[in-house]
Amino acid sequence: MRVIPLYFDPGTGALVVQLLVAAGASVALFYRRISMELKSMFGKKQDQDLMGDIDIEEKPQDAEDRK
Repeated sequence: MRVIPLYFDPGTGALVVQLLVAAGASVALFYRRISMELKSMFGKKQDQDLMGDIDIEEKPQDAEDRK
């Protein structure tokens, strides 16, 4: 059996590229969501403190420099 080459115009090519990009993004986001849920289910619980590592106290010499 002989395969007949099909004609791909620019619109069809763009559609195929868009399909591949969308499929790749879907797989990546789905994998990330499932992996985060598994980590939260089986992993160690951590505090969600967003300001924990920020030091907001002024040093004495910094306060003198501003005067």
